[in-house]
Amino acid sequence: MPEGDRLACNEMNQVASRYSVIVDGFLAGRLDRDDIDNMIWSYRYFKWLPDVARAVAFWESGDRQTAALRQLGERLHSQKVQRRSASTEVAADDGGIMNEIARIDTALVPIEEGFSTSLGNASRWARDVLIAGISIVALLLLSIGAVLVRSLTARSDRLAEQLHLNQERLLLGFEGSSAGLWDWNIRDGTVYYSPWFSQMLGYDTTSMTTPTIFIDLLHPDDRALAQQKLKQHLESDERYRGEFRLRRNDGSYLWCRSRGKAVRDQAGKATRMVGSLIDITDLKAAEATVFAEKEMAEVTLAAIADAVVATDTDGRITYCNQVAEHLLGQPAEHIIGWPLALACRIFDGATGIEIVNLVEPALRNLIGLAPDSILDLHRTDGKIVPIDHSVAPIRNPSGEVVGAVVVLHDVSEGRRQQARLTHQADHDALTGAPNRRAFERHLNAMLVPTSTNRHHAVMYLDLDQFKVINDTCGHAAGDELICQVSMILQQRLREHDLLARLGGDEFGILLENCGLDNAYQIAETLRQSIADVRFGWGGQTFTIGVSIGLVTLIPGTTTFKDILKAADSACYLAKEKGRNRVHVYRADDQELSLRKNEMEWTSRIKLALEQNRFCLYSQPIVALQPYALSTESLHVEILLRMIDENDQLIQPMAFIPAAERYDLMPHIDRWVVHHTFKMLSERRDAQLPEITTCAINLSGCSIGDERIFDYLLEQQNLFDIAWESICFEITETAAIANLSRAVVLITQLRALGCRFALDDFGAGMSSFGYLKHLPVDYLKIDGSFVKDMVHDEIDCAMVAAIHQVGHVMGKKTIAEFVGDDATSDKPRAIGVDFAQGFGIGKPQPVYPFNFVEKIPALRMA
Repeated sequence: MPEGDRLACNEMNQVASRYSVIVDGFLAGRLDRDDIDNMIWSYRYFKWLPDVARAVAFWESGDRQTAALRQLGERLHSQKVQRRSASTEVAADDGGIMNEIARIDTALVPIEEGFSTSLGNASRWARDVLIAGISIVALLLLSIGAVLVRSLTARSDRLAEQLHLNQERLLLGFEGSSAGLWDWNIRDGTVYYSPWFSQMLGYDTTSMTTPTIFIDLLHPDDRALAQQKLKQHLESDERYRGEFRLRRNDGSYLWCRSRGKAVRDQAGKATRMVGSLIDITDLKAAEATVFAEKEMAEVTLAAIADAVVATDTDGRITYCNQVAEHLLGQPAEHIIGWPLALACRIFDGATGIEIVNLVEPALRNLIGLAPDSILDLHRTDGKIVPIDHSVAPIRNPSGEVVGAVVVLHDVSEGRRQQARLTHQADHDALTGAPNRRAFERHLNAMLVPTSTNRHHAVMYLDLDQFKVINDTCGHAAGDELICQVSMILQQRLREHDLLARLGGDEFGILLENCGLDNAYQIAETLRQSIADVRFGWGGQTFTIGVSIGLVTLIPGTTTFKDILKAADSACYLAKEKGRNRVHVYRADDQELSLRKNEMEWTSRIKLALEQNRFCLYSQPIVALQPYALSTESLHVEILLRMIDENDQLIQPMAFIPAAERYDLMPHIDRWVVHHTFKMLSERRDAQLPEITTCAINLSGCSIGDERIFDYLLEQQNLFDIAWESICFEITETAAIANLSRAVVLITQLRALGCRFALDDFGAGMSSFGYLKHLPVDYLKIDGSFVKDMVHDEIDCAMVAAIHQVGHVMGKKTIAEFVGDDATSDKPRAIGVDFAQGFGIGKPQPVYPFNFVEKIPALRMA
């Protein structure tokens, strides 16, 4: 038995142990077969424990003693066999063996005790470990159990709370959505109605208990259909859904939508039915509104002047209005369902390429054709119609694209209008000839350098005596003369030459590929043709002439501004030298040099503005009538002087023409306004007598300046000047040249309290034609009529006529150039309101302020 256990133990200690050897060893050791696997497992996994390791050591030591004992037994057995022959030796040897056996026996006692003790300790350790493990596991299980119990309890509480919340949410949901719940027990016929029914319908809760109450409350027109739907659901389980009206307690009806589901037994018979009822009165009202809006939209689409076509997501037509039918040349019933590209063939007007996907970009949220693309619609009858278009996607409430709408606008008339406007923008409305804009564009093109380096010529023409005809016979005569002159000039030019009207009586001519000699001959031919004209109007015959400035140019050598300035200067010299002649521009021309010297005024004026070398003078305007004196006790006109580099005064007529010609007048006008307002402010602060009317001259350039109104407002705010004390004077010529802008400016400033005077009135009889369009307060009668009216009856009659017309229009009159008392008596006798001139008072510097004291008293009649 020990041998078998030893064999089993030795085999278990091997790295590659054999299970069968171990089992045979333990069986030999009389170990029960059912315990062998446990013994192998315990040895393998617990031999490292101290007590088990000691027990194993004792086991192995005992095996060695047992092996020694076995050897002694074998020796003793063999001696006993030999005892017959040598009994004495055997007995002696047996004594030694016996002693060895005794020694082994003695040695086995501690081994046995040690083995038993180690096994006992290991058993107790295992027991303690098992008890501790079982205790820990028990505690762990108890803890897990407690946690599970607590979790289950909490979950139960949450479920209960959630159930309560769901019940509350369901109740609030029904109440908040104007919905009610009904539960019909079909077997016993009882019905439950939620409180909504009584609340919404206005009935007592006790009356909402009978099953038939629902049928009784149905609108008579809805009752049969509601019962039919209910019957179909109960018999065939068809979905139950119905819309009907229920009668309120006040007699009105509530639109409701009902849904329900039947509960059936195993035989399929309905035993119970539960459903909901929702108030859809607002929905029905909205549907009615939407229907009305749809009807209105369709009527509107049918009435608008644009073609409207709607498509689905496949680009097929779903709707088109009557305009679209007419534009496409097809009735709606024929093209509904057609692809848009088939019913509406559209081509790019610039490239001629057919547009086959007009709505696809809108359907895919892509960028399509630009709205201003030039498109042509090719109708089935072969007619081509120019169109404008717009495409937009149609979206459902969720934002999904469900189609597109295309708006097509026939722009045939618009294209014709655009062509006319384009023509008008480049052509003079009166003569039909190209205007200044076209002239400038063609001239700039001629200035571009080319490989041929051809020479061209430019002529600047200004009609002589045109103002005489225009003023004597009126604008109609002047317009007719301009038309005749334009036609004559055009007939005398070569086919590729350009004639343009640059201004009132000014023309420009471009002679392409023309040298100086040929250009001069053409200019002389034109001059003579105009000189030969005999213009008749109203029984009168007039002769006219034309002054022509001629300049040649080489492409790339100068600019449009330089060319026009040179031609204008040459034309000016032609007029200066006697009119009705041609003057050729040359860079070394002495006469043009003199003209150039005149242009030097521009730099002098600019420098004077920079250095503030201007000063203000004032000239009094006095009342000729007692009633005028009472309203305007101190009326003056502000005049301007320039101070040169040597501190000498320069009269305005020396520099004003240059300033007007070279657009410096707006700067001068602003200087005058600023310093006049400043002067008025300083007089007010010095508590000097108030100037009741301060007249300030505005040039034609300032009248045409759209920014002048803002500047005047700025200066008035800066110096806090009363608008009522300001009177702006504009010349008749400036007002007529900028009539529309003058009317706007006068209207704006008069609304603030300013007054206006029309200066130099009467120089042309056309003045009366424009006067009714100019809302001015004063007419300053031109001094050419006033200064000689004492001796000239015609001048006196002219003054009287102007004064009478002015008074009829509610305007006060001022006589200019009154040189003495005798001259002032005539206007006073006629009834003229005011007088101005050296006989009244000469211009005085506004500083010092005592200039008012130098105004002489004027005796009254």
